[in-house]
Amino acid sequence: MKRLIVLFLIFSLSVSAMAQMSIKDRMAMVAEQYGVSFVYNPSLPVNAPGTVADLKNGRLEDALTILFKGTGILWERSGKYVVLKREKHEGLSASQSEQFEVEIQMDTLIPSIISSRKDVVRTLDKLSIGIEDVRGIVSPLGEGDPIKWVQKLPGVASGADGTSAFYVRGGNMGNTLFSLDGVPIYGYSHLLGLTTIIPTAAMKSATLQRGGFDGADGNFTSAHLCVASKVPEDGFKTSIALNNFLLGAESEGKSGGFSYVVSARISPLAFEYRAIKGCLPDLFRQMNDFGAEVGDVYGKIRWQMSNKSWLEVSGIGSLDNYSFSLESDSQEYMRWSNAIGILKYHTNSENSSFEATAYVNKYGSEQVQDKKFRGSNSHMSLRSDLFEVSLSFDRNRRAGRFVFDYGAKMRYAQFSPGQVAAINNRSDTFLGDLYAQARYVLPEKLEMKLSARANYYKNLSNDGANFDPECSFCSRWKISDHLSIEGSFDRLVQYYHTLEGLPVGWSLDMIVPSGKNVKPESTLQGNLGLSFKAEDHNAAIGGFYKKMVNLVYYRYAQELFSGGMADWENNVNQGNGKSFGVELLYEYHHEDWYANASYTISKTNRYGFSEINGGGEFHAKFDRTHILNILGKWKGFSLAFTLQSGQWEDGAAATYPMHVLGGDKWTARYYSGVNNYHMPMLVRLDLGYRNSFETGKCKHEISLGVCNVTNHFNPFMLYYDSKSESWKELSLLPILPNFSYQIVF
Repeated sequence: MKRLIVLFLIFSLSVSAMAQMSIKDRMAMVAEQYGVSFVYNPSLPVNAPGTVADLKNGRLEDALTILFKGTGILWERSGKYVVLKREKHEGLSASQSEQFEVEIQMDTLIPSIISSRKDVVRTLDKLSIGIEDVRGIVSPLGEGDPIKWVQKLPGVASGADGTSAFYVRGGNMGNTLFSLDGVPIYGYSHLLGLTTIIPTAAMKSATLQRGGFDGADGNFTSAHLCVASKVPEDGFKTSIALNNFLLGAESEGKSGGFSYVVSARISPLAFEYRAIKGCLPDLFRQMNDFGAEVGDVYGKIRWQMSNKSWLEVSGIGSLDNYSFSLESDSQEYMRWSNAIGILKYHTNSENSSFEATAYVNKYGSEQVQDKKFRGSNSHMSLRSDLFEVSLSFDRNRRAGRFVFDYGAKMRYAQFSPGQVAAINNRSDTFLGDLYAQARYVLPEKLEMKLSARANYYKNLSNDGANFDPECSFCSRWKISDHLSIEGSFDRLVQYYHTLEGLPVGWSLDMIVPSGKNVKPESTLQGNLGLSFKAEDHNAAIGGFYKKMVNLVYYRYAQELFSGGMADWENNVNQGNGKSFGVELLYEYHHEDWYANASYTISKTNRYGFSEINGGGEFHAKFDRTHILNILGKWKGFSLAFTLQSGQWEDGAAATYPMHVLGGDKWTARYYSGVNNYHMPMLVRLDLGYRNSFETGKCKHEISLGVCNVTNHFNPFMLYYDSKSESWKELSLLPILPNFSYQIVF
């Protein structure tokens, strides 16, 4: 698996045709022409037929006046945003009108956003983006995803080049929660880390919360990446899309009170490998064979029972199954799968809302190895499974400038990690919590939020039980028209742990519960900084400090297969960590130009692990001192540059025992000591072009790009070579052309 190259296809463009447009369509044209973003309540009548007048000449204010004349919609410009409201807040009392203003300020109801550019909610702790801008990120698949977006944000270090691993403000990879509509996805990595299991056709937006967390979110200690699914509008449409590694189809529609979204994708990766190997055999000299079965399916049905209530059923499933051989007389298999079902009910009254959510979540991984070592055949099979059911209730109440939230959540989970031969290692757990939260907004002046959470956790398979409090606070004070000061504080607790695998971050995906021998992880963190806005410029600078307790370290983490995993609970070492740094985010937009830059300088360490460095201090995995990301766009062209300091590799000892159940043990030499091997820095330059056009009733979108233009060697992973009995580096992504094509009809 030394290199993976896919040749992109030649395409032809057709002449675009103009169709009758709605107000919303015309808003998109204005957004593109003038570089603004529309923020509005989804209940506004934006799907009505729009004006046919020319909106592209003259001032923005003139275009807005023409666009919304006689529609019952008022507009107000604030920097790059155009906030839309009902004229005289039709049908609302004076007090309700004021509450509506508070909701827009605090995102109590998520606003709809139309934007032609990367539209980031800029606070020090929370950043969000619409899915169309996410898709425009250059990636090996020809279109971006939420992970590729997150990896370019301040305070975030990526793992191996091209993978979905990311580390936020010094936490471990498993300390970040990834969710779809608030439901955890434990195996979000897809196509060997090149993307996620959630199809972009099903997404509406993505939000990364790094501090000042909501009370409804829990069981993580670093960050929360939340993906929101789309809700179809009136009418029906179908799309077909393909890129370097995936072929997919999606259909959505709405009629009356019912709407649906269905999406399915498969990967022709195995066929592409065989075709390219036949043409360029030297590129795959290290790999004797490769097979892949990769796909995902997503579906959602929504019933709008009334103007105030809706019921929603959704589900997602995915499969990643690979087989390959890196050397003669060996065969390796890896398999990951997800199956999630979600039921949601929502209702709202004049001053409050209520939502109930139930879900079933099943995640599994399996890794098998058949290898000839020292003249004898060995077979190793390792499985890990997680099954979780949950029920939660959330209530929201508004009173003047205050918004109150409170609720409860209960989870029952079965863990079966490290299954080797007849060893199952099953653990049953219960996690229940109650939370309360208060928010206050003084429009254009002050925003504050305070939440408290009480957790009760019990491992039903042993005597382990915990009661832990959590709390979060955040505030934003607008000092002047251009300058604001922000700050947050959090205490967080996590009960599910991920035992990270190979040294460059390809996780074993072995998720284990807290119990008698493994304590819950916890974090104390704070953040303080300034944000600045002035016409075409937006900037934020802040500093953070984080202290982590009971972080997990698996002593056999460097081994992909080991009989020692059957005894995983006795092989987990726990200690502490500390991280601090400064983050900078800058954004410029003007007409057809857009630029974004983020920079992080930080230090992250680990200490107090009895079996590592004698309990002394050492660098954390992917402790990258400097991280710089630069993005530039002009019309459909884009350029992205990434530079990340090389990280130090850690080893608990000079040698590691390799286990085979029922067989002999041998010793594998690894880089000896702590921080003993320094990986090279990660450098990437990506170029892309994206264009959309119409032919008749069809809309086309095509993206072309080149990843890693300089062909820089960026390590993907280390693997153990049984012939030389040593560890070797492997680079997976050289210079890689990519493409993506989508047709909507």
